[in-house]
Amino acid sequence: MSKKLREWLDDRTSYRTLLNPLRRRLLPTGPKWGYSTASCLLWMLLVVVGTGVLMMLSYSPSTNSAWASVHYIEQSPAGSFIRGLHFYGSHALLILFAVHTIRVLALAAFRAPHELIWITGLLLLPLVVVWAITGNPLSGTQKGSSQIEVEGNIIASTPLVGPIIQRILIGGDQVGNLTLTHLYSLHVVILPTLIGLLLVVHISQVYRHGLSAATLEGGGGAARPYWPYQSVRNMVVFGFVFGIVALLAWQRGAPLDAPADPELSHWTRPEWYFLFLFELRSYFVGQWEFVATVVLPVASLLLLIGIPVLDRMTSARVSAVLRGVIIVGGLAGFAGLTLASMLRDAKDPDHQQLIAESEEHAIRARELADASGIPPAGAISLLRNDPQTQGPLLFQQYCASCHPKLDQDGNGIAAAEPSAPNLHEFGSVAWIEGMLDPEKVAGVHYFEGTAFADGEMVNAIRDLYDGVEDDAKQELQGQLHQVAIALAAERDGGNFDESSVAEGIELLTGDLACTDCHRFHEEGDLGSAPDLTGYGSAKWLSAMIANPTNERFYPDTNDRMPAFGATEDDPSGGLMTDHQIDLLVRWLISDEETLHRKSNSVE
Repeated sequence: MSKKLREWLDDRTSYRTLLNPLRRRLLPTGPKWGYSTASCLLWMLLVVVGTGVLMMLSYSPSTNSAWASVHYIEQSPAGSFIRGLHFYGSHALLILFAVHTIRVLALAAFRAPHELIWITGLLLLPLVVVWAITGNPLSGTQKGSSQIEVEGNIIASTPLVGPIIQRILIGGDQVGNLTLTHLYSLHVVILPTLIGLLLVVHISQVYRHGLSAATLEGGGGAARPYWPYQSVRNMVVFGFVFGIVALLAWQRGAPLDAPADPELSHWTRPEWYFLFLFELRSYFVGQWEFVATVVLPVASLLLLIGIPVLDRMTSARVSAVLRGVIIVGGLAGFAGLTLASMLRDAKDPDHQQLIAESEEHAIRARELADASGIPPAGAISLLRNDPQTQGPLLFQQYCASCHPKLDQDGNGIAAAEPSAPNLHEFGSVAWIEGMLDPEKVAGVHYFEGTAFADGEMVNAIRDLYDGVEDDAKQELQGQLHQVAIALAAERDGGNFDESSVAEGIELLTGDLACTDCHRFHEEGDLGSAPDLTGYGSAKWLSAMIANPTNERFYPDTNDRMPAFGATEDDPSGGLMTDHQIDLLVRWLISDEETLHRKSNSVE
């Protein structure tokens, strides 16, 4: 039955004729482990193509949906594993390409009649590199967007045609929606087609001419058929390489950085295999940049293509020396330039800070997407509407010229010229207690750099302690602690004991007479000092930031603070939008734990 089935299948498909080249292929000197590089490279290429096709089923190439679709793929273990195989497989593909090229060059396997095998293989290398480059930004991440921007600038340095190619690649003057459309077309249609055509020519030449004479001279051994002797070795080597790739895909997965957003800080570096060219550019500045980006790479490729000719023109010894110099020099140049770039970045604190911020943004974006999904406005709105992300940026832009926000260890955001209160834990019991301390209230963390350094508030706190004995001072501190609890409860609501809050309110409105200057709910009048109703809450702080000269705050004694929101004098709006003020306030009054808890709750 089995024989009849094979005969029937051969009669209908002629499969035996198709398999004859493989079945009849002989290895005159026997199988070699070194021969496995080509087969391993081919199978890894198929893994990358196969996983790419699978991801296409769930991928959408637009700035509004790219990151969201990749995040969707990552939600299942199978999707995450497939994407990891694609990511690490593409990196393994480039490494295998380099190893295979070095092996062919070292063994002089390019000699006649294998010139076309050598040339098509070399032409495949830049195509595969460009293929990888066009795939990096498709995830819609900040890193991918930055990388294609850098790589586009490298291409643009080519005289005459560079700017044209850059516009074709990016789809305009800057990275945007057309960039993903163009890159997607290149990545899934144009480049695979070109690579496939070259690969057909390459493999047909391999089957036509077999192993090179130089390779056969390299070793003895009895002739063996390719199958199964070499095929088994190929499968063992590929299994080992694929095992490494699969382990990385399963354990680490492919990275998913924050969604691309030009408003967020980002670092501009290409992938590791392009770092050498990025570093090389720094030695050819200005109009000479094209030497690094075009002349030297093209000259190197032409030198390798011309190796068969140079080999025939020189003696065997000279040819061996030339090939050794090319291999050692190429590896040393690539490794040296790559290492120089990495070491420079490692010593650059600003660059390391950007990397750390980018990693924080990536983690935060994934947390928000996991908790509440992707908003209709797209993944870019995840971080744009997140107080934990936007708060520090807005504070740095609008507040840090005067206000610091530093903890006791000096961590946080420093002021350019500290001249206003430190807003770390603003409105908390500890912060309010510090303001009610006669030694701190006029200090650097509160009013030292302001017009209030010798004002009524500072003098009132000093008067409270003036003449108080040590025994009574402890009692006074206890009373002020209760006042701090009462005021902190205005911000945090029911997080405090009701009796402590009530006692603090009684002291505030009674014995300590705070309402002689401040309004507190129904007690006191407006205009003399800031209204303490809702003190430190989001509503209170938003109103304060929007217009500090409002009658609730400092109508006559405002010290330099501008109105950041809309006012009667400027109803169209101030320096910040209401949305920006809201994000800043939510960050100021919430610690990271609170923000994390809120972000993981479904509104």
